[in-house]
Amino acid sequence: MHMEEIKEPKNAHFEWTPDMTVGEEMIDSQHQRLLAQLNKVIDAMIYGEASQEVASAVAFFGQYADEHLAYEEAYMDRRGYAAIEEHEKWHQEFRDTYADFKQKLEGHVTPDNLLIEMEVYLGSWWTNHILHEDKKYYEALGPAM
Repeated sequence: MHMEEIKEPKNAHFEWTPDMTVGEEMIDSQHQRLLAQLNKVIDAMIYGEASQEVASAVAFFGQYADEHLAYEEAYMDRRGYAAIEEHEKWHQEFRDTYADFKQKLEGHVTPDNLLIEMEVYLGSWWTNHILHEDKKYYEALGPAM
């Protein structure tokens, strides 16, 4: 009987690259922490560890919503970003989605299903918001002084 070698999955992770910067060190650091957490969610899905990871992932995203979004909004306000109101609507959507994730965690959604939903949302958030919307304020304001 031949035992098959267990293969590592192809890299399904998101990776930080310098072109992702928004020109403000704290915001870039917060974005990198989000990316690391998103990769932990992906790993939990790949390795079947949803039940162990889902509660800490939801807690992280709540903290991220509280700390990062408020910091970024204050930064844009301080720098006089003209499209701040539109950007804040994106942030409110993130806060609302986090509240939904938290409610599902406390309800009867399975950890696997919740983790999949989180990964889909956060992957989309990364590509559509951080790599697109956040770049708009960087392009408008330039790097932090």
